Amino acid sequence: MSTLPLYRVTKADIPPAVQCLKDAFRDDPLWTVVFKDDPDKDKSLSGFFTCPLLYGMKFGTAYATSRDIEGVAAWVPGRYADMTMWRMLRCGALAYGAKMGRSTVRNLSIVSNKLGSDRKRLMKNKPYTYLTIIGVSPEAQGKGLGTKLMNTLTQECTKKGHYVYLETEKEENLPFYEKYGFTVLERVMLEELKVPMWEMVRKP
Repeated sequence: MSTLPLYRVTKADIPPAVQCLKDAFRDDPLWTVVFKDDPDKDKSLSGFFTCPLLYGMKFGTAYATSRDIEGVAAWVPGRYADMTMWRMLRCGALAYGAKMGRSTVRNLSIVSNKLGSDRKRLMKNKPYTYLTIIGVSPEAQGKGLGTKLMNTLTQECTKKGHYVYLETEKEENLPFYEKYGFTVLERVMLEELKVPMWEMVRKP
């Protein structure tokens, strides 16, 4: 595993970072359902994955594992966990969200409304950092790059005395996060989409 520091993502890195995330989430059960009826799925996915990167760059942190962008992660302080319309506008992400199809926007609102309300309830009065996105390209997996991203996040939050909060839609991801001290707070079902999610936290 590389011991080199992470590379901070710039606007020039957005296209390869987006492609990295699209590859990483190619078979993701949640996004497969969310985007299934989109008339231009590839364009919408590009817009979707651009949003957390721009948002992280503006309100928190967006890192890649190196200049080669084999893996990407973005996180923000808990007070910025909600991607409001005004914040999306400020970071330049709103225009990318507008590129998504109507059915996709509807499905995303189901996800964000449920997870957002849960997050506020579960993390009320707690100082925390929200991991908005993390992904490693399939061809680069198994090389410790996810660990490199997670170690930076958890070490940063330990210094701050922050909890770390995340959601995952794959049960097989649980052992990976548990390795870094995360525990499951709740398993929820997005009833309209018929997809489960796991809401997890790491104590400071």
